[in-house]
Amino acid sequence: MAVAQAKVAAYRRESQAERFDRIYREIRQRICLLECQPGTLLNEGLLAEEFGVSRTPVRNVLMRLRYEGLVETRNGVGTIVSEVDIKTFKDIYELRMRLAEMMGDLAAINPDITTIQALKNLRDRVETLVEAPRDLKAYARLCNELHELIIAQIGNSALREITDLLYYRSARTWLSYLGNLEWQEEVQILHHECSEILLAMELGDVRGVGNARRQFLYMTLTRISRYLVNG
Repeated sequence: MAVAQAKVAAYRRESQAERFDRIYREIRQRICLLECQPGTLLNEGLLAEEFGVSRTPVRNVLMRLRYEGLVETRNGVGTIVSEVDIKTFKDIYELRMRLAEMMGDLAAINPDITTIQALKNLRDRVETLVEAPRDLKAYARLCNELHELIIAQIGNSALREITDLLYYRSARTWLSYLGNLEWQEEVQILHHECSEILLAMELGDVRGVGNARRQFLYMTLTRISRYLVNG
């Protein structure tokens, strides 16, 4: 009871922007982790009750998610989670690779100690998954954390925004195919990516961070493309 009351009190202290961001990130995460499957109805009233807000901020969040292609509105039905976008997956990944190359050129932010330590902790948590039972959701959450650490080094707001949008636009697609890939190999590849990016960050080489990201995006696209073609 005390925990719930403390949470309510914290929510009341939020600014309008903080409230929007909290709800937006949580719903986006559910969609991209496939907790909300394509076709799931997102009820404004129920979401407003869950998050302890009026319908207005929830409606604004759903409008943003609709713009990003993660939800759609159907007459007589309401707002539903959109289908996984398989057709444009390759195009999105190719663009993401080009954008990654720009990281060191457009107002790059040198990683600080906190960011480097967060990445070390993330790499260690990835390592624990190698011998663990297959847990696609845990893997996806770690990928999301890595993405957030990377885009925090992008000082150019337009580049950061489009990089973020395209990541979550394609996240559901690779997650839906992840089960077809060899689990330990995928975890080891993610661990290697974290290590390469960590090394670049420790050297203060943001361009190196972008180049490492590009390399692993290419590897992911290559591994998944055969399933896209066969599908």
